[in-house]
Amino acid sequence: MRHKAHRTVGFLLLLLLVFPLQAFAGRKHGDVEDIGNRKINGRVAFIFPNFISLEKEIQMGAEYSQNFEQTARLVEDPVVTEYIDRLAQNLVKHSDAKVPFVVKVVDSDDVNAFALPGGYFYINKGLILEAESESELAGVMAHEIAHVTARHATERMTKGQLMQFAALPALFVGGGYWAQYGINAALGMGMSLAVLGITRKSEEEADQLGTQYLWNTDYDPNAFITFFEKLQAKEENTPGKFASFWRTHPTHESRIVKVQEEISYLPVKDEYILNSSEFERVKARLIEIDNSLLAPGSSAASGGAKRPTLKRKTNRESNEGDSEEKPTLKKDRPTLKRDDA
Repeated sequence: MRHKAHRTVGFLLLLLLVFPLQAFAGRKHGDVEDIGNRKINGRVAFIFPNFISLEKEIQMGAEYSQNFEQTARLVEDPVVTEYIDRLAQNLVKHSDAKVPFVVKVVDSDDVNAFALPGGYFYINKGLILEAESESELAGVMAHEIAHVTARHATERMTKGQLMQFAALPALFVGGGYWAQYGINAALGMGMSLAVLGITRKSEEEADQLGTQYLWNTDYDPNAFITFFEKLQAKEENTPGKFASFWRTHPTHESRIVKVQEEISYLPVKDEYILNSSEFERVKARLIEIDNSLLAPGSSAASGGAKRPTLKRKTNRESNEGDSEEKPTLKKDRPTLKRDDA
């Protein structure tokens, strides 16, 4: 009787993790007037706590960031980096972020951006050049900031551990080889469904929160949709060009519909920010930097010294960096500030 109860508990736990209660709940995060004071990531499947603390999450992000920058090419032009950091920090200030963000620009033509756990945020040069307005760029950045505020990475890790725990009662009840095989196969299927489900739900939540953060920072939230639609249209004419972006931002018509629905809930403002002359200057500066590399007779084109505004890792630099003592976690992390109002 006890074994049967254990199996039932394990099955119910697996079912809850694969099909969480939020699937039957109404609209989440409707309290937009409380942005900045909300606890976005509270429980996994509405019941279980996140096993990973914020401090641990920041530490994880710092380690991932160091590994990434061992081979990454970073744009270090002060005009570009200061503008992008200021734009990102303004969005963060109007979000639900509980961690400060470190923002850097990657010297890559891929149209993409990604945020590591703990607030380490990277924006590719290609994304800046592809955006047609500051509000479009801010929309993608708001989506990535939302992934961090909702702690999606550590939420997935917690859920993976819970899926393993859920199978333990059944694994120890016996029943022979085929019974064990069936349990393991079911667990494997549950894990796959859970990961896929979490990915879809995470994207939907990041879309919703990103739209809210864009609106709360006084940008036109419709820019969130227009940028995705433009990329999809361009992808039809140039297949593969935006593959990097679509690997981290799934294309689903339902997502656009849900973002439009979310916008309908937001209070309408008299004015929205669409673009800025500073955004146009930064784009022009990046194009000028790229063109200077391709110009005949330039030092970069002839194989000479690299341009001073870009940081490119070399094997020697990477090896020397490995021998140096790693910086402390507090280093280079700005303080998260919010408006008093």
